[in-house]
Amino acid sequence: MGAVLVHIDLDGDRPHPASLTALAAGRAVASSWGATLYAALVIHDPGDRSAPDSTAQLVSTANVPALEGAQAMLARAGADKIVVAMTDVVIAPLWSSLGTAWLSVLDHLRPRLVLFGADSPSAPELGPRTGARLGARLLMRARAVGVEDVELRDRDGGYVRSSDSGAAVVLVGGAQPIVAAEEDVDLVVLVVPGGGDDRIELVGTIAAEVAHTTGAMVMIGDDVVGDPAIARDAQRLATLLGAPLVGTPNAVRAGVVQPGAVVEKGTPLAPEVMVAIGNAVVDLAGTSSLIRITPNPGKQVDGALTGPVGGALSELAQALEVAVGVALGGGS
Repeated sequence: MGAVLVHIDLDGDRPHPASLTALAAGRAVASSWGATLYAALVIHDPGDRSAPDSTAQLVSTANVPALEGAQAMLARAGADKIVVAMTDVVIAPLWSSLGTAWLSVLDHLRPRLVLFGADSPSAPELGPRTGARLGARLLMRARAVGVEDVELRDRDGGYVRSSDSGAAVVLVGGAQPIVAAEEDVDLVVLVVPGGGDDRIELVGTIAAEVAHTTGAMVMIGDDVVGDPAIARDAQRLATLLGAPLVGTPNAVRAGVVQPGAVVEKGTPLAPEVMVAIGNAVVDLAGTSSLIRITPNPGKQVDGALTGPVGGALSELAQALEVAVGVALGGGS
């Protein structure tokens, strides 16, 4: 029986919740099939591995200090072995960033079944391409079902079971119980030389993280970024909302936003709520709510504070401060 492989995205230094869902499903299937369950991660290592004729090298089966927390969580979630592919490319949920290192994992293990969390950041890029690489069937948002001989089934009637021929790639949706297993797990480290394609330049990887924000976001427009009072109240509002303050390169040059929070026109954003100050131009997903603070908010908004920008912004920040104070004071 071939290996069961689960791709793990990291959220900071912890496995992404969607990846843990996939790992729980993988544990059920691997146990049913009598297969080994591998959890695989791609992590950034800035060391020079640019030798063009090199291949991925097995360099260690010891601990990787930067992954100690994630390693323990993956072991408790049921992984039999953990494979870490080290790449010199900055990690982003893109094939151009992860592809070379991920292919080294596939070539090393030649898995029978590959699982991704359907809601994990890299699943849309890696899932279909993994299926193409392996010549495998692709199931979308499947769930593990069964008791003794576990199957993975999706809503379209597709399924994977132990008697099938060929490989399969599955994007696992829903929530799976986390298996409490032993924390002692083998760790295999692969070093991937020349992990990046010099013809591809990754631009704004930090901004890409901002673009996937699920809470609130505050964006300041170029027309008001030079006003110290508005800039100060914009930062104040962002703090009150627990939101990042973003803007164009002009806002960075003015010292109002951090270099990693640059949002160019046309950058796709998907916060739950976007507060746009001044003439900020944003490309929002359809589910986002847009609040504008500007004299001319236009029609495509969910709410607006009109009149002078400085006064409206200051009043909003003051009102939120009062609301937060009342909440913290228990309504007194």
